[in-house]
Amino acid sequence: MNDIASQFFKKGLRAERNGEYESAIDLFKRSLSAFSSDKSGVEEVLLHLGDLLLYTGRVRESVKYLKELVSVNPGDHHYHYLLGFAYSKLMKVREAERELRKALKGDPDEPEYLRSLGWVLCVRDKLEEGEKLLRKAHELDPENPYICTDLAMCLAKMEEMDEAIYMADLARELEPDSPFIEETWNFIKEYAELLKKGQRIGDIFNYFSESEVRVLSLFYDKAEPFYPEYLLEEASRIWLSFRKANKKLIRKPEVWAAALEYTIDMLFMGRGLSQVDLARKYRVSRGSISRSYKELVSTLGDELTVI
Repeated sequence: MNDIASQFFKKGLRAERNGEYESAIDLFKRSLSAFSSDKSGVEEVLLHLGDLLLYTGRVRESVKYLKELVSVNPGDHHYHYLLGFAYSKLMKVREAERELRKALKGDPDEPEYLRSLGWVLCVRDKLEEGEKLLRKAHELDPENPYICTDLAMCLAKMEEMDEAIYMADLARELEPDSPFIEETWNFIKEYAELLKKGQRIGDIFNYFSESEVRVLSLFYDKAEPFYPEYLLEEASRIWLSFRKANKKLIRKPEVWAAALEYTIDMLFMGRGLSQVDLARKYRVSRGSISRSYKELVSTLGDELTVI
């Protein structure tokens, strides 16, 4: 690492230790820009930058640097985990599975690798393998509430409701103040009651499958690059809320991804994004976007306030 790159990197480390994350990210980027043809030391900068972007919720941006990190040192299994975790946050479940398998191959007994891959496999309907990995993660780290929660959801998807409720209860005991765990607990209790009434699993779990996350994956890929990260999270919340209320079969994810971007733009950006432009970007018809947007808004009702 040359002197200029080293100075920026050391300043970035100090800023990161002090909790000045935006400053640290900027300094790490400056450090990368200062590298010459000699790339010694670039791996450490990429690791800190990619990891910090991921930690601060700038997931799309983190992928760029984590991919570069993996290319610099493909033999480090933790780098594959970081990239796979980022892909899973973006609902890119195929890519996530590929990277997480490489991570787990490097360390087969790391609970977090087991949990992350197990969860992705459950989303991809590879339930038996996913359950097996989540059970192993739980055995290795029995007091991790998030492992319990992921296992509970996988078991619920398999309609093993007694054990699913037990794991959800355990997660709640371990982490009583987590809104995410509380929401999962409520969902599993609700689903158990619906099963007693003959509710089909496909109906309630539509939004918990690979075909559903494809909509979010497309949105993350094609959404305007200047959208802040919190809007990506809001889009995910809106989509999952819609799918809980509207369980129709999704035949063309591109249409719904375009309608979701139109909704986000109307709600938060006020730029007047044209449905014609979106139709061109997602390669669908303007009319299909209009119909899907209207259905999304009418379904969610008071949950949305269109500007």
